[in-house]
Amino acid sequence: MTPDKNFLTLKGDQLVNRAGESVTLRGFGLGGWMNMENFISGYPANEEGQRQAVHAVLGQEKYDFFFDRFLEYFFTEPDAAFIRSLGLNVLRLPLNYRHFEDDLRPFEIKESGFKHLDRVIDLCAQHGIYTILDLHALPGCQNQDWHSDNPTHKALFWQHKHFQDRVVNLWETFARRYKDNPWVAGYNPINEPGEVSGQLIEPYYRRLFTAIRAIDPDHIIFFDGNRYSTDFTMFGDPLPNVVYTTHD
Repeated sequence: MTPDKNFLTLKGDQLVNRAGESVTLRGFGLGGWMNMENFISGYPANEEGQRQAVHAVLGQEKYDFFFDRFLEYFFTEPDAAFIRSLGLNVLRLPLNYRHFEDDLRPFEIKESGFKHLDRVIDLCAQHGIYTILDLHALPGCQNQDWHSDNPTHKALFWQHKHFQDRVVNLWETFARRYKDNPWVAGYNPINEPGEVSGQLIEPYYRRLFTAIRAIDPDHIIFFDGNRYSTDFTMFGDPLPNVVYTTHD
């Protein structure tokens, strides 16, 4: 375990650092960045559809250049400084799985996906800002709405073990990469699940918990409730060092 004082853990109903000091996280999510949401960015599509349209017009080389610059200029050092100037200390980073894995090459992690993620985590750390890694769009789509990059309104993630296995692999990758980073406040494995039966989410959360903890025993895990993080009735006793997050 890293001895860094800033590393957070859960003690009772409080977040504390390694000096035992209570830490209250205040901040917001970097919506529209590594998960493009049309109501934030103003384009008429889910991310996959928007990217396909841009690729058809620009071709591969200009497409790659455009989106690399999009990710770079969306968040830079003055943005981190501004957040800190407001007295805020956390930035939730919504992520689309497509940055880290291609559907035609499942389980093969793309190192290129970490270029801007690492950059923003480091920029925030330099200004005393924690980050939370939030997998906002999962393969197969974890809910029925557009903000999980879903063009079908079907949450197929819950019906296919293949998708579920890929997400475990992704979180094992994140855990290996960030397990010693004290400025990563924790992991939010699934944003706003929409699991219709209510019977599959709790066993899958336990599977994710076990997989992450086998690699990273320290970071806080943030689990959303079902039905867009509003329903917690299917959960039993709280898991250790886990925060259950509700969305309004």
